[in-house]
Amino acid sequence: MDLSQLEQSDRVLQEFINQIKKDSDMPGLSLFEQQELQGRINRQNKKHNRRYIRLLIWSGSIAASICLFIIAGQHLFSPPQPVATIDYFSIMQSFSTEDDDSDNVQLVLPNNQIIAIEGHEAQLQYEEEGWVNINKNEKLAIVEHKEKEKAVYNQLIVPAGKRSMLTFNDGTRVWVNAGSKLVYPSCFEKNKREIFVEGEIYLDVSSNPEKPFIVRTNTFEVKVLGTQFNVSAYTDQSDMQVVLVSGAVEIRKNGISKEILKPNQIFSYNESRQDYSVSTIDVSDYIAWKEGYYPFNHQDLATILAKLSKYYNVQIKWSEKVKELSCSGKLDLKENVQEVLSTLEKTAPIEIRKTSEREYIIVVKP
Repeated sequence: MDLSQLEQSDRVLQEFINQIKKDSDMPGLSLFEQQELQGRINRQNKKHNRRYIRLLIWSGSIAASICLFIIAGQHLFSPPQPVATIDYFSIMQSFSTEDDDSDNVQLVLPNNQIIAIEGHEAQLQYEEEGWVNINKNEKLAIVEHKEKEKAVYNQLIVPAGKRSMLTFNDGTRVWVNAGSKLVYPSCFEKNKREIFVEGEIYLDVSSNPEKPFIVRTNTFEVKVLGTQFNVSAYTDQSDMQVVLVSGAVEIRKNGISKEILKPNQIFSYNESRQDYSVSTIDVSDYIAWKEGYYPFNHQDLATILAKLSKYYNVQIKWSEKVKELSCSGKLDLKENVQEVLSTLEKTAPIEIRKTSEREYIIVVKP
């Protein structure tokens, strides 16, 4: 008997009982017979009530199970919530620099104290005790208590024509190319090491499987355990690259793995087209900048000039005929832009004309 039938039966029995109560002098039935009939009806009604209650409990159990299944299903099949990431853009915006056009490398501390580092190449080495050695002759206290709940960050700003090399207290070394910014914590977290770059860096990561190293850019992230690789991610250029020298790296975008590189491979990503490719290359051509020189082998002159323009932050224009030239050689990036262009002028049949302090025009010799 289903629930509707039980409810209908209860209503009929109850009406019959009420009718008996209203007409106690029913012909043909004595008072005893009426009481006996009413008792039988009540007992039968109680049986129905017990069945009804069991049916309600059974139905409620099914409903509760369905609810639990729905809740579990929502938990199992709903897309995973994204892991909260650090807003490095806001961190960079929070830093203030006294002179954005400074020719010196600048170390900006969490309290916005700016340390200007003179010289063509700045070297910083962090120590466990909360000190940093600058150019091996200046020791700066940057004590940051590890028990602080919120991590604090430093920013290293490397201007055009300069380079910097930074050694973390875990032994990891980072070379920072010209025109780059690096944001990193004063002390790495317990379970990971993470930095952020705008520009180009080369890393020699100290191996620690329990504490992976992550390099973040505006577009993608690179995760490693211990390796040597180069990341180029300038914000004013659509083409970005990751070059692997040794070990292995995983490249992710929006939390999704895109590629795992092998040594001597390059990952090239074009942000405007939203596509990428992987190819095998000679890595020495891509990492020589960290040693202070720029090698090129049968490379078109226009590409060389574009890289020099970026490195020294100067405007270099060239005629259409310059695009037809290619050359081989090596340029010393420790020299100033005028000296480098003069060396290039001796290599290729070109003439360099300086039109202003930071502007040059390159033409082919007649």
